[in-house]
Amino acid sequence: MRLPVCCLLLLLAMTPAGAHTRLVVNRQTVENAVSVETEMFGPVQVQLRHRGSGTVLAERILEGPGVFTLSGLPPDRLSDLELQAVPGRPSVSRLQDYRKPFSDFADWRISQGFHGSASHNDLLNAYAVDFALLMGTPVRAARTGVVMEVIDNHPDRGGQRRSDLDNANLVRILHDDGSMAVYGHLLQDSVTVKPGQWLPAGTVIGQSGNSGYSHGPHLHFAVQINTGMQLQSVPFRLRDADGRIVLEP
Repeated sequence: MRLPVCCLLLLLAMTPAGAHTRLVVNRQTVENAVSVETEMFGPVQVQLRHRGSGTVLAERILEGPGVFTLSGLPPDRLSDLELQAVPGRPSVSRLQDYRKPFSDFADWRISQGFHGSASHNDLLNAYAVDFALLMGTPVRAARTGVVMEVIDNHPDRGGQRRSDLDNANLVRILHDDGSMAVYGHLLQDSVTVKPGQWLPAGTVIGQSGNSGYSHGPHLHFAVQINTGMQLQSVPFRLRDADGRIVLEP
């Protein structure tokens, strides 16, 4: 028997630019089950709720990308579903060292640091850093990891409205401790890596740009963890190639 499923897709912001992952609930399903599709490469924690009552019907960690079935759902609750998704497995914050995410020869300055009043005042961005860089400066992986997500199709027009949050290019890299680094506001069509690719620290991943909600060319860099259906930024320590600390909590 096929049952129509009315669903709400919840798009979760990952950076101040509002980049998001997408999980799709199929509207044509087998009895007491729905299919969930994720394009994220790596773990994604999902929770399926009945929107009317708020009851949690299913919760799983999906190892994407792929299409996954959530079965055994109450048949009387399949008409009004809400899907919430958070990248990564639930983990705890551990202070880690990161390399400066661009060349030591680049012209740069910190335009907004931890807890910056302009836009670094929520859970996602409290420990983010904005590096003012020349347009097209090579951006490098600050730590070894696997590419989870790439968004590379938004123009570099520096939107000034909050509605521009969803229009930023980014790369998300998963580390072995479950943390994820986000490199945001990248130059359109500059990303040189693909989801699923393993990267050693220092690999060029793209170029600095001015996409999304941005007041000028810069790199938005943050380390995030999933604390259990909640994505938040965490403190980190940044070092030069010679080991000198250039930023710490």
